[in-house]
Amino acid sequence: MKLLQRFASLTVALLFCTSTLAADAKPVGWLFVHTAKSAEMTRDKTLVMPVTRDIFAFTDRPNRLHGYLNAHEFVSMWKGKGDTFRGDPPNAVLTWVTDMTIKEAQVVVANATVTDDGRSISYEVAFEAGDYLKSSMDGVSLFIEGLIPPPNY
Repeated sequence: MKLLQRFASLTVALLFCTSTLAADAKPVGWLFVHTAKSAEMTRDKTLVMPVTRDIFAFTDRPNRLHGYLNAHEFVSMWKGKGDTFRGDPPNAVLTWVTDMTIKEAQVVVANATVTDDGRSISYEVAFEAGDYLKSSMDGVSLFIEGLIPPPNY
């Protein structure tokens, strides 16, 4: 009987610990990287970047997930209601190279749309800090943070 009581106590303790760990688990944090040879600021708040490769998505530890999104899949994260980038625009860092020096700016990405038949993405950005955005930039990378999972993940 004592052995059965110990087993029951151990089972209850394990169930409690498991449910506590599950409740404390933080949501998967996805990060996105859009790279391009060049980009243009076509208006004060419009950044246009060609899409020559898919957008790379990855998570932080302990999940270590990764994948690729095409322009349409990536832009869909700004569509709809609820848990989307439209409701909570992500922070981002834009880097580019000028005279062999890496420049960077912190921005908030309010919206994104596919342009040029899927060959470019037009981002609506708000400058926050860092180097001022130029009308034309080379060696560009846009690093976007987000907590929502991309489509099909």
